Amino acid sequence: MIQVKYTFLRLIILSCLSANTPIEYTIGISGGYDNNVMRFSQNEFNDAAMNIDLLGGASTFDSFVYRMGISGKKSIWESRHKELQLSGSANWADYYHSPERKYLSGGFYATYRWGSYKNIKYSIRHLDSFYLRHYVNRDISTKSLEACAFTDRNQSISITNKLSRRVWANFGGGYLQRYYDKPFYEFDLNILYLKVKLNKRIRKIGIVSIQVDRGRAISQSHFLPNRPSSFNRSYETIEWYIPIKIQKKIYGLNEVGFSIRQESRSYDAEDPNDPLHAGRNHLDTKYDVWIEKNLTETLNVTVSGRYRTRRTESAYDWVTDLKSFKQLQFWCKIEWDLIYDRY
Repeated sequence: MIQVKYTFLRLIILSCLSANTPIEYTIGISGGYDNNVMRFSQNEFNDAAMNIDLLGGASTFDSFVYRMGISGKKSIWESRHKELQLSGSANWADYYHSPERKYLSGGFYATYRWGSYKNIKYSIRHLDSFYLRHYVNRDISTKSLEACAFTDRNQSISITNKLSRRVWANFGGGYLQRYYDKPFYEFDLNILYLKVKLNKRIRKIGIVSIQVDRGRAISQSHFLPNRPSSFNRSYETIEWYIPIKIQKKIYGLNEVGFSIRQESRSYDAEDPNDPLHAGRNHLDTKYDVWIEKNLTETLNVTVSGRYRTRRTESAYDWVTDLKSFKQLQFWCKIEWDLIYDRY
């Protein structure tokens, strides 16, 4: 919550900076639908139908979702083809049928450009107390359910450089701190990652990209002397992402896009007393499609959908069933682009 308040403060500071350039604002409102808010497996749907407590106060498995956001950017220094730009964003989300799922997020970014497709960017993003679902707190009971939520602080730096006339690349890395609210702080992770992305603009059609991320999540909970458990939740992850943006006019649309993102994760755990993680790995795949239309010079609408599936492999069938799920989401987003120029 504090980090999101800082984001609003940074947006205000942007408006007070003295560079003779306008501030560009974007205000967005989204409505959506999620058919599996808590990412239940098929067996968990059956269990929750018999035990309503598993829903953690939610009235249904699915939910309508409302989001509001504001972002702003300002160039604070320019010299020929060089520029230093600051920007920030803040967002609020509410899952109507899941009262626990209300959260704030935001970010602050600094970008230095020295030419077309040539820049270096630093970002810090914050996700505040994102509720997952209710889980059994096995430290005190085999039945007592507690709300499980985590907070992210993600810092990253990336460099973009042009390779040829229509090809450019992004190289970067970051440090993600994922810390859980009590009583689940034993799942805290520090995640280091690297990413590489190649982009190609196809004349009169659009942009095709491919991105590969490699990460290492480090768990501290299994180290003495102060540890909530003896289990190691560390893992390695590799992810690839391919978006295709068709920017050729199709039925008056400004952009039609498709993407696939697939993450493979393998856990370090080998302790037979930790069957939930020992020898476990999963393949998480997301298919996205979207269309974008500019209604006016300052108003645009984006309609999108996502199908997500996670397939888990484990020596224990109950873990495979528990951690595999399917999810379907739809979104409609309206954005207004505004300019404030006090000069």
